[in-house]
Amino acid sequence: MPSKSQNTERVLNILRELPPSKINEVIDFAEYLKVRAQKTQRKPARTGFPLYHMGAISQDAFDRASLYGDRLESGID
Repeated sequence: MPSKSQNTERVLNILRELPPSKINEVIDFAEYLKVRAQKTQRKPARTGFPLYHMGAISQDAFDRASLYGDRLESGID
């Protein structure tokens, strides 16, 4: 695998051969890749299970009976 300095030299050689109108496209693409890499690094890892398994929210926290309790049966508004 080529080292970073070898890759840098390769890219510079390619840029020297390109017409000036194409260099801006290369710059735009490089900036796009940089932003995309930063977004990928910031993305939190998905746990793959609901939050209530971590103890923050009980599994029945949004259950109708636990929210409204006796008011459902008594008709209290």
